[in-house]
Amino acid sequence: MDWLRNNTGAVMPLMAVSIIALVGMTGAAVDTGRAQLVQSKLSSALDAAGLAAGSNISTAEVDAEVEKYFDANFPVDYLGAEVTELNADVNDDNTVITLSATAVVPVRIMQVMGFDTLTVRATSEITRQTKGLEVVLALDTTGSMCPSGNCTKINALKTASRDLLSILYGDSGTVPDDLYVGIVPFSDVVNIGSTHNAWRTAAHWGTLNWRGVPWAGCIEERYNGRDVTDDPPATETFRAYYWQDDGNNDWVTSGGSVRSGIGTGLGPNKACITTPMTGMTNDRTTLENAITALNAAGNTHVNVGAVWAWRMISPRWRGQWGGFMDTNSLPLDYETPLMNKAVIIMTDGENTASSSIKSAYGYPSENRTGTTSASNMPSRLNTRLTQVCDAMKLDDRILVYTVAFGNPGSTIENLLEDCASNPDYFFNSPTPEDLQAAFRTIGDSLSNLRISR
Repeated sequence: MDWLRNNTGAVMPLMAVSIIALVGMTGAAVDTGRAQLVQSKLSSALDAAGLAAGSNISTAEVDAEVEKYFDANFPVDYLGAEVTELNADVNDDNTVITLSATAVVPVRIMQVMGFDTLTVRATSEITRQTKGLEVVLALDTTGSMCPSGNCTKINALKTASRDLLSILYGDSGTVPDDLYVGIVPFSDVVNIGSTHNAWRTAAHWGTLNWRGVPWAGCIEERYNGRDVTDDPPATETFRAYYWQDDGNNDWVTSGGSVRSGIGTGLGPNKACITTPMTGMTNDRTTLENAITALNAAGNTHVNVGAVWAWRMISPRWRGQWGGFMDTNSLPLDYETPLMNKAVIIMTDGENTASSSIKSAYGYPSENRTGTTSASNMPSRLNTRLTQVCDAMKLDDRILVYTVAFGNPGSTIENLLEDCASNPDYFFNSPTPEDLQAAFRTIGDSLSNLRISR
């Protein structure tokens, strides 16, 4: 221990300096460790805020959403830190949110080294990415959507539908991978398109006298419970919609010739003026054109629109549609990896029927729904809507979104709320602005989010 007895006076100061340095290093480790904890918390709070804001980016103010969810995930005065900066930037097509945050962390032991605080920063980037998705829109195009030439409702539907496409496709001009969208306009019939001749019941077709008038593409619903199933034509075909010459549709003269029908809508296709369905496609222009072509007329059979949306997205119908869908083996199987299936059902009214109007179930007097009364028929249609919704939602195979537009009535609103996959997937939209907000929210919900950096 000669060094303890050294009388030169040089060792003790050196020891003092060493001890101070050791304390400083220990303090630095403690304080920087606390700073690293703060940075980690900043980073996770940014990720959570970005994901939450990205999920409704089309319907909320991004900065406010980021701040709200950041505050929820970064406790006030966490380890004494003070957040001095929080930024969120969104790119032009709303697909990438870049976030950053800065915080000042007070130090304790490092004060002996002349430091009062440490500054930490964190960044995050959230990329909104549309997963593989098949989605079919069942859209109400009944007469109440354009009453007496006031087409505010149908125009609002067109705007909202275009908004949905904008969210799903983005503004980059590229087609997202594995995105397929179909459209099923409905009234009290559905127009499957006049090219699907193979779906028609040949025996019934042979009994019809069209007198040279071409079939417009509408069909009747099947009997014996198959109007609520996704059974394909191979199981049972469909009778072509045909309104015979009668007192409600006087389209054949006493001499047997056909009246023009111009201005009156008379003819074997009377009431079949629904815009034909658009099979699932990834071509945005095709979908935009189909939306533009929507027209409004007829009574309301929401169940018919819903069941045809199901049939379009059901894998049991693969190989039936021709064109793009067959080329791409659509619809895909349920639970295909990285793919989702969704149906959106929108209506502005209760189910309705009239004794003098033929629908997909013929005249009410034909007793195809279990009643011969037009006034009782809506309740039968309501039951069918519930059956179709329950079948689509079975095992979460299909996400079902529902939209009640323009205060359609408590009965259908309750049915639609029950039809939706969960309460958040039902939207009560009294006004055109509410309808647009609902479709934007649905678009956001269908967009997948991932943390890209």
